[in-house]
Amino acid sequence: MIDSGYRDLTCRIRHMLSESPISDLRSVQVETDGNRILIHGRVRTFYAKQMAQETVRRASKEVLIVNSLNVD
Repeated sequence: MIDSGYRDLTCRIRHMLSESPISDLRSVQVETDGNRILIHGRVRTFYAKQMAQETVRRASKEVLIVNSLNVD
């Protein structure tokens, strides 16, 4: 069962990514696995990959981020 705090965090991260001026971040997939946040999908640049990770980090400094984004 997913803790409601992590569910709220996931929703907040998805919202932050969807509002990003970097269009690639709007399609990043976000999931929780215990105390880890998993981000995956495709972006066009390494910069976008890093910005997605930093967006997640801004949402919560207390979770482990697994960045599985692929750069095309």
